[in-house]
Amino acid sequence: MKFRKKQQSFNNIELAPLIDVISFIVIYFLMNATLEKNTALKVELPRSSSVSKEKQKDELIITVDKQGKVFLDKSTDPVALEALTERINGFLGPEKERDPKKNKVIIRGDGGASYQIVVKVIDAVNAAGVSRFNLAMVKGTSK
Repeated sequence: MKFRKKQQSFNNIELAPLIDVISFIVIYFLMNATLEKNTALKVELPRSSSVSKEKQKDELIITVDKQGKVFLDKSTDPVALEALTERINGFLGPEKERDPKKNKVIIRGDGGASYQIVVKVIDAVNAAGVSRFNLAMVKGTSK
């Protein structure tokens, strides 16, 4: 019995896999471009070998600069430490009505800021009844 071999001709290029690969590349670059942090205050964050995820919509960011001034979210007006608990409650809502999943704060302390100021901010966050908070840092080795 004799079998004939069919010769395949490669006259056409499959476009579906090519389009899939290109769309994944475009999505990758779009996601990386939008996840970059854009904040009004420039703070040099401490370095760590592990870094947590980026800010979500319902998280509050508290920034402490080198001079020890405290800022809420993207505001450029400093907040007094005494009024910080009230401002946190104003942003997140009353403690009893908060969704536990949305009860988060990120603290961005400058590497040159006083450690005592950062501790006072953490105390104010705890006094506001926030269940979880993160200390922001930059991935890399410490200087």
